[in-house]
Amino acid sequence: MENKKTVAVMCFSGNSGGMEIDSIKLARLLNETCDVTLFCKKDSFIHNQLKNQSQIKFVPVNFMSRIFSLSMFFSVRKEIKARRISNVIFFGSSELKTLYVTFLGFPMNVIVRHGTTKSHKKAGFLYRIIYSYVNYHIALSKHLLANVKKIVPQAPEAAYKIIYPSYQVKTKTDGITASVPHDDLRITHVGRIAPGKGQIDAVRACANLYHKKIPFQLDLLGGTEGEKNISVVQSEIKEAAFSDHVHMRGHVSNVTDYLRMTDIFLFPSEGEGMPNAFIEAMHNGAVCIAYKNTVFPEFVEMGFYIHLVSDGDIDALSQKLVQIAINIKDEKMMSENNVELVESYFQVKEELAQWLKILA
Repeated sequence: MENKKTVAVMCFSGNSGGMEIDSIKLARLLNETCDVTLFCKKDSFIHNQLKNQSQIKFVPVNFMSRIFSLSMFFSVRKEIKARRISNVIFFGSSELKTLYVTFLGFPMNVIVRHGTTKSHKKAGFLYRIIYSYVNYHIALSKHLLANVKKIVPQAPEAAYKIIYPSYQVKTKTDGITASVPHDDLRITHVGRIAPGKGQIDAVRACANLYHKKIPFQLDLLGGTEGEKNISVVQSEIKEAAFSDHVHMRGHVSNVTDYLRMTDIFLFPSEGEGMPNAFIEAMHNGAVCIAYKNTVFPEFVEMGFYIHLVSDGDIDALSQKLVQIAINIKDEKMMSENNVELVESYFQVKEELAQWLKILA
């Protein structure tokens, strides 16, 4: 019997956003055919998600500094040797300094998976050394691939590739006709409460609906990265004349249930790599609105029916929201084609096949 490929999926973030969820999803996907261990920060969101399950092996790592950590160095190096890891798929960037030293001496296939747009160029001799150890840079979209080539030092031996994330999508009827009838316009935003994620703009854009007496409910789903971020959004909601129409739900495990009730998915983010919630909203037949930045024009190129407005233009966002609300039945019908497109582009078998091609 052929030995399974040994893979370490590493994500040491303490947050609870798309990157962290994606690391768990990828570990589950590869675990079907590979010997997978997920390395994470001790007592983090990822660690808590894995504690009460036995399908995925995991190693919680206790460390203080993300810049350089001796405790991470010793812990990870020990586990790599004991588990005979030959492939590492790393989510993030900050811990690469420690991991570069950690991997020295091991015949390792190092893959960095890029899921967010980076703004600070990794320049200088140190970064060139660190990234010289990387065999593959995997991006989730054309936008991200271009961003990686611009920001990250390009080693001659490194390969660059796009692998679309997959989704356990079901049938068209599960996505659309499962929706429960309702009177108010249901608007949803999904994302962690953090600057640039669009909650403030989403709330402000709804003012036009209120002034035109269009009944609506806005649900904001997502965890937070600090009490300050929560208070800023709460203050914005409190000051709005329609505050009783806006609901901060926090982190929820049943996002799909909300999306099945959603008419409009309002996502005025300052930039995304390949947003999970946006794709899931399209698969559930919601009419999707975003700013024309980063990856969102790519969805239009792929054939999805979505609405884009000028980046950061809340007035245009507000006007578009009213326009869609007035024509919501036609808009929902126009969005139905998105369901099949999601199933076509983001297949589980295709993502698995692409990953297996690059694993040693």
